[in-house]
Amino acid sequence: MDLRSIRAFVRVAELGSITRASRELGIVQPALSRHIQRIEIELGVQLLIRMPRGVQLTLEGRRFLQHSRRILHEVAQATSTLAIAAECAGRVTVGLSPTLAPLLSPGIIERCTLGFPAVTLKICEQFTRRLIGDMLNGHYDIALLTNPPPSRAFAMVPALTEPMVVVAGPQQRGIAPALSLEELANTPLLISEGFRTLVEDQLAPYGVTLRVAVEIDAIEAIRRMVIAGLGASILPVSAVREDIAAGRISAASVAGVELSRSLVLVTINEDRVAPAVRAVSGVILAEIEALAGRGMFTPLPIQPAPAAGAVVALRMAGDYARSR
Repeated sequence: MDLRSIRAFVRVAELGSITRASRELGIVQPALSRHIQRIEIELGVQLLIRMPRGVQLTLEGRRFLQHSRRILHEVAQATSTLAIAAECAGRVTVGLSPTLAPLLSPGIIERCTLGFPAVTLKICEQFTRRLIGDMLNGHYDIALLTNPPPSRAFAMVPALTEPMVVVAGPQQRGIAPALSLEELANTPLLISEGFRTLVEDQLAPYGVTLRVAVEIDAIEAIRRMVIAGLGASILPVSAVREDIAAGRISAASVAGVELSRSLVLVTINEDRVAPAVRAVSGVILAEIEALAGRGMFTPLPIQPAPAAGAVVALRMAGDYARSR
């Protein structure tokens, strides 16, 4: 059994006629019949019933037709994928935010190395505001942005909406399952400028503003300070999920509000995008989908929240800020 025989069988089955399939495929009827007979001998079943006019599939023939179509579809996909990989070459620069670069980079690099070996990747870490400007100036081919404003300069593909949670050190847990809006407003926070703007925009309809003890545009520094018990913060689930699972950080939601961020993949809006850029864009989306399937963007079961009124340690952030 080979692909040529399978293609011949599929076309005979679809047309219901060896004569018509012979003309379409450019194979003489005796040779076409031999293709079908070889498959039947190998499978040990009859696939076609020869009728006075045309042919009719047996039950086994209908079943084998389904398998044959899947086989041909997989072969076509493999051929297309290899052709794209062969066409993709060159340097592609990718901009990722500090919360996403550690999470996505290993998988993106592995997928590109295996699927597109002629593509050279450069991955840079920047906040969304800087990435937007750098994209417009041609410094990046692709960027994964957080809640970017609409722009005709970019082609935008929504990738994911991810929850954001209030985080604190494990020693700072309170007894409430979630923070109220009032408790959140009274909790001194360590937070980046971008996340502060994002969260306050979502809290604006409730008349709530954040109490910022330290504004710091360094996500890893915020994470370390939270673990050390120097205060609370608001971060995307994926940035601290491993710490939450390990018990290094406690997390809580905010009652009545679903804080979140939207991840959007952007490229420059041009008539023709280089094959390598298209390929890497697909790799990034595939990696996000794979991580989402493993639950990396899904909150763990809610733990006791760092209730602002009950946990004196949260005030350490304010004390820390004043001491600096």
